[in-house]
Amino acid sequence: MKLLKLEVRNFKPFLDLTLPDDGTTLPEGLIIIRGPNSTGKSSLLEAILWALWGSDSVELNNDDLISFSSTFCSVVLTFEVAGAQFKIDRSYNPADKTNVVLFTKTGKAWKRIADKTQSVATKIDEILGLEWKQAQNTILVRQGEVAAISTAGPVMLRNLLVDIYDIELLNRMSNHLEHFESDLDSKIRALRADYRSPDDIKEQIDHCRKRISDYESSIKNRNEEILSTERTLKGIPDDDKLKIMSRVSSEIERKEHELELTTKEVERNLSQAGILDAEPEIIQARIDSLKREKERVESERDALNATITQVSEEMGKVSGIQSDLKTKIDILTKPGHAKDEVICPTCSKPLSLKERDRLVSEYKQAIREGDLKTKELDKGRKLQIADAKKFEQRLSVITLSTNAAEKVKVTQEQVREIKQTIEKSEQELSSVLQAADIADLNSLLKKFNMPTIADLQSYVSALKGDLRGAKKSTSEIEQNIGKEQALITELEGKEILMKQMGAEIQEMEGLNQHAKYVRRNLVNGFVADYVFQKRLIGIIRSATNQYVRFFTNAQYTSIDLEPTPATKRSGAGLLLKIWDERDQAWKKTSQLSFGDRTAISLALRLGISRTMSSIRPLKDSPITTPRVKTVMLDEPLGGLDKARRESVVSNLINDSNFEQILLITHTDVQGWEGVPIVEVAKAGFSSTATLER
Repeated sequence: MKLLKLEVRNFKPFLDLTLPDDGTTLPEGLIIIRGPNSTGKSSLLEAILWALWGSDSVELNNDDLISFSSTFCSVVLTFEVAGAQFKIDRSYNPADKTNVVLFTKTGKAWKRIADKTQSVATKIDEILGLEWKQAQNTILVRQGEVAAISTAGPVMLRNLLVDIYDIELLNRMSNHLEHFESDLDSKIRALRADYRSPDDIKEQIDHCRKRISDYESSIKNRNEEILSTERTLKGIPDDDKLKIMSRVSSEIERKEHELELTTKEVERNLSQAGILDAEPEIIQARIDSLKREKERVESERDALNATITQVSEEMGKVSGIQSDLKTKIDILTKPGHAKDEVICPTCSKPLSLKERDRLVSEYKQAIREGDLKTKELDKGRKLQIADAKKFEQRLSVITLSTNAAEKVKVTQEQVREIKQTIEKSEQELSSVLQAADIADLNSLLKKFNMPTIADLQSYVSALKGDLRGAKKSTSEIEQNIGKEQALITELEGKEILMKQMGAEIQEMEGLNQHAKYVRRNLVNGFVADYVFQKRLIGIIRSATNQYVRFFTNAQYTSIDLEPTPATKRSGAGLLLKIWDERDQAWKKTSQLSFGDRTAISLALRLGISRTMSSIRPLKDSPITTPRVKTVMLDEPLGGLDKARRESVVSNLINDSNFEQILLITHTDVQGWEGVPIVEVAKAGFSSTATLER
């Protein structure tokens, strides 16, 4: 591939750039790209790579490629491959994203041959004969890559060469083994997460069996308790009979108590009625007798009360006369009357003193006589009142006796009814006892040591509650036994599974160790021993020695790559050794100066790029002929002194292994007279690039 023309718009620091700008094409051979730091030298290479392979080739987002003052960027690259000319036009803006079109020149016209990202990529691969993964190691030597090679240890150097030559078969094998190991690790971790020791499971099974034994012992005790309770309940009448017995016995007890009270009441009433026998005829005769006596006593009482009333009235008259006489005496003896003014209070006739005194004396005498009479009457009246009270008391006794006699008649009927009820209840109780095959109630209560039927009912209720609880508990224990047996079955299956899983884990761990050994020792060792030692090393040595002699002014004339074995701490490697003509000795890179190491590393890297168009690391590797004989060197001269830089440039000028060599440098180089130069410089906020032939 030969680059002919580069047109850049708004790409990084370049706003509008055309190389070359005189209508000609870029020259063959060495082209030096120089300029101060941060002016955009590397951006020119990135523009070429982006045009061909897109954003993957520059390790930047498309948005980061647009100049800060613009809204889009584009690169048009014209190139020639095997005599045919092609042009690729790639642009990007955030609104429309990436647009890319590939043309081929037919006569004087450009013909579109692909215009989609994927189709253009496929076509580019066909035209150049390699993909970006191989191209980046073929045409591009990145800034710092030469320094990395110069300081790389054996393992790192081997890995760099494996990556550069893209030894796919072995890479795939190694990657496959790594994935296989990772998959095994994941499976082992998953199995270990689920794995349990069979001994632990067996111990758990033993615990289950112990619990089953305890449950069975408990069920045995429960069953004995249930049988005992059921036997006890069989000797006791059922609830309905017990309810009847309780009701009837309570009724008999209550009626007997009522009979006792009623009988006592009859006896009290008989005593109060004054009779000894409760026969109806005797009671009625006693009532009739009391009635007659009551009538007689009431008559005598009434007569006596009339006499008492007469005496009281007479006493009232005497008391009235005495009061009148006393008033008259008061009038006749009133102080202050004149002797000739005494008037008779009865007839109003004037009285003499003698007549007054006589009259007063008569009045007093009459008062004294009245007092005597009143006392006599009062004394007789009191006796009569006492007799009257006796009549009342007798009447009260007669009334009470009569009422008692009447009550006897009533309570006798109640006694009869109560006795009938008791007899009926006793018959009912006897019938129930007979149906329950029980001699009598007392024997039933005595059998179970119960004072009453109610206590027996409570006892039966408690027994039935215990029986229900025992049966429920037995059922629950049986369910627990079933669960334990199911768990034992599950655990026995798990024990077998865990034994299988343990064997599987051991097998996988062994396989994993084997895979690691194969990858680390056999595959990597094969790369070092066969690929590098028997095929690549000779090719690389042949392609590199020419550059080593020229870049070091023939002080160093040859290199060798010596395979190193894998160790426990690291994999297999390649030791870079250099022949020193002056000292006539093989030396390691660590024994060289920094400048010598840089020159030899650059020589090795150019030798590698030179071999990429024809190398086949393995016998069965596909035969491909990449059509790219262009190399881009980004700042490879930084570690070289003036003489070394002049040797490198002089050699590159005359190097016919590449159609074009683009060399970026910001250092002064001697011996580049006549070499085309692209001068890169800052111009305000942007950069410019000019080709000087």
